[in-house]
Amino acid sequence: MASNYLDRETYPYSEFFGVEILEANENTAEGRFRAREEFTDMLGHMTGGAYASLADAIGGAAARATGDKYVTQNCSLQFYQSTEPCDEVLIAKATVRHRGSRTCIVAVELQHQDGTVVCDGQFSYSKI
Repeated sequence: MASNYLDRETYPYSEFFGVEILEANENTAEGRFRAREEFTDMLGHMTGGAYASLADAIGGAAARATGDKYVTQNCSLQFYQSTEPCDEVLIAKATVRHRGSRTCIVAVELQHQDGTVVCDGQFSYSKI
């Protein structure tokens, strides 16, 4: 779903990391990331930092979809499943749980293409 919001949403870190924002509106966002060997640990699995970067990028897209500017204030992730970079695509889905005058709370879930939940968590964003 293309929108004016997505047309102006550019962040060098997310672009470097390969995060693709597919959809973003005032209540939800969805995106994806192709797992790559550059983001693995010593066992060949995606690092927690890779999961967190994807989750934060998509959660932030949902927060900012109204046109307001937000920065990440806090996050908490629970990890359930590892990901190996054998052309696995991680899909992130974000849902705004609360949008106040100064903060936005977003729940994010990451999945493999087959629907297996990899991790989930909550991010809080502060309006600037």
